[in-house]
Parts: sequence; structure tokens; C-alpha cells
Amino acid sequence: MRKAVIILIALICAGSAVNRNAFKSDISNRDVVQGVGIDINADGTYTVTLETINTENYSNADGAAKPVMNLRTLHGKTVSSAIKSAYSIDGKTPVLSQNRVIVIGKELAERGILPSLDFFIRDAENYPTVQIATVEEKAEDFFKNASSESTVVSRNIEKILLTSDDDMTVSSITLCELMNRLESAGHSFYVPIITTFKEKDRPEIKSKGTAVFKEDKYVCSLSEEETASLNFISDKARKGSVDFNTDEGSAAISIIKSKTVRKVDCSAENPIFYIKIEIDADIAESDTDKEYSLSKSEVDSLKSYAEEKVKSDIEKLSEKLYTEQQADAAGLSRLIYIHYPELFRENEKNLNEIMTESQYFVEVEICVRRVGQDYVS
Repeated sequence: MRKAVIILIALICAGSAVNRNAFKSDISNRDVVQGVGIDINADGTYTVTLETINTENYSNADGAAKPVMNLRTLHGKTVSSAIKSAYSIDGKTPVLSQNRVIVIGKELAERGILPSLDFFIRDAENYPTVQIATVEEKAEDFFKNASSESTVVSRNIEKILLTSDDDMTVSSITLCELMNRLESAGHSFYVPIITTFKEKDRPEIKSKGTAVFKEDKYVCSLSEEETASLNFISDKARKGSVDFNTDEGSAAISIIKSKTVRKVDCSAENPIFYIKIEIDADIAESDTDKEYSLSKSEVDSLKSYAEEKVKSDIEKLSEKLYTEQQADAAGLSRLIYIHYPELFRENEKNLNEIMTESQYFVEVEICVRRVGQDYVS
């Protein structure tokens, strides 16, 4: 019996070793992609940068070892042919099912990004929830500038973009959302801009506002403050802060939650859009010499300043988007599509002109929470 047990254990150990070696052999023949950068060349061909996990380095048994990333630069007449050329170079198959982000180079953004995304839409291995971002340089250069021995650039990008729920100055959009916007009224959308900077002699990544696209071409950029206004209009402002000036100095509110109600009235010659933003907030900071709690009149005064600041910023952004650029990045024209479908169909070809001639009324209502009390106006 004892001899049989020893033989059985030996067989199990041998099988495990074979399986482990087979797993190593299999994974070492694959490039697990974490991020994709896409640039277009002068001749219309594409340069694709892949950030992949270095499968030659295996984690320790306790999983403590960090993966080391590789950057691969590939070329092709199409994005798919560039990516697939990786196998003919070193025999490794790119695995895109773990991809976290697609980074679009500036020149490609200006020419139009839709053809370059076709592969990611049609290929079954790609996820529709992958984040999309753009840069003010080549995507290839961005990945090179952001890389270091212990950095997973794509994961850092994803983390930053997902902070849009807590920081109104950051925008985010997935591949699925982008395609839905292209297929909907207005054919405009926005994509976050990311950039690199040096911090203690190592590269770091941060958000740098938002790029606005009309149809599928880049037309203008928005600052971080304008991005916050765009998130308000789009009902995507969840948390964050608003800085504003008063007659006595500077002040700020911390937003706890925000809700935007959008309506349209097409009974007049031109549509009238109503945007109402309801905000629950705390007074974050007030430039005052008083050491005690603010009185109700002081709170009401700060609330009024904050409301005017948010309202003014949104009105300026509406002027920039709809009058100057004729780009419906906030998706307001969809309200016409939903509530006035016949009018929308009749004017779909000149929708941008209609949006330019429309009126936009903004109302902001902030309820400030006082210590020990519910929200009060």
C-alpha cells in the first residue's frame, strides 16, 4: 500500500511538472496586450504601439513580483494588419482580450478616428468597454515617454480616467459609448486628453482636459474647468469641487452629488433647451477672518456666488460648442430625436445649424449642508 501511494504521488508530481512546462510554453508564445496606441503616417498607413506583459518573467509563488512591460511598434496598411504582423516577427500572438485602453495620436484624431477603430469594433476578442483617450503628440511617443521599468502605463491611464466619478475635471468614454454617439443625433462626442510629466525623476500620467470631435474628427479642446461644465451638462458630474471668487476673496464648495435635468421645447421657430442642475454640497473653504461657523446669510451668499459660477461656465461652454464649433458634444440634440422625431427627421441634414440657432437656458440650484442639519437652501 505504501509503495502504491509513493508511485501515485510521483505520477502526480510528474504530471504537474509537465502541465507547468506546457503552460509556460503556451504563455511565452503570447503577447498579453494591456494598451494600444495608434498613429497614422503621411502615406495613410498606421503605426501601432502595443504595451504587453513580458511573459518571460514569471511571478513568484506568492504573486509579489510585478510584471515587466514590453513596448512593440508595428506597421501596416490597416490597424489589424499591423497588429497581426507581430506573429510573423517573433512568433508571438497578440492577445487583446485583456486590453485596457486605446490611445489615439493627435494627427490621427485630426484626420478622423473611425477607420482606425473598425478592427476593435468587429473583432470578437476586443471588449467594448475599453477606455478611449487621445494625446497631443504621437501615441508611440507618449507610451515611450510614460514607460519605466515598473510602470504599467495602460493601467495607470485606466485608473486616471475612472476617477471621473470623483473628479469633474476628468472625462472618460468607452469604445461602446463612442460608437453609440457616432450613430446618434449630432454625430459628436468627446475623448479625454492625457499627458505625461516628471515627478521625482520618474514619468507620471495625468488628465489634461477633453478633446471634442465633430463626426469623427478632432475640432477643439476643452480645459479642465470646461470639462467640468461638460460633465454637468451631460449629467456625469458626480463629485468634485467648484472654486469661485466673492467680494471678500476666494471660496470653494465640495459637491456631494449632482443631478442634471435636460428638456427641449420645439414649439417656437427654434428649439429652446432648458438645463437645470441640482447640487448638494458642503462649503469647502471660505476666505473669512471669522473663527466660528458661518451664519445662514453668509452661507446663502456663498451659495449664490457658486450658483452663478457654475451657470456662467456652462453658458460659456454652450457658446463655444454650439455657436463657434457647431459640435454637439453634450448630446442635447438627442432630446429633439426623442421628443420631436418628425421634426428631427425633417431637419437631420441641417441639425448643426438648428443647434446653433437654438437658445440655451441654464438654471443652477445648490443646497448647502450645514453641520447637524439636513440640506438647506
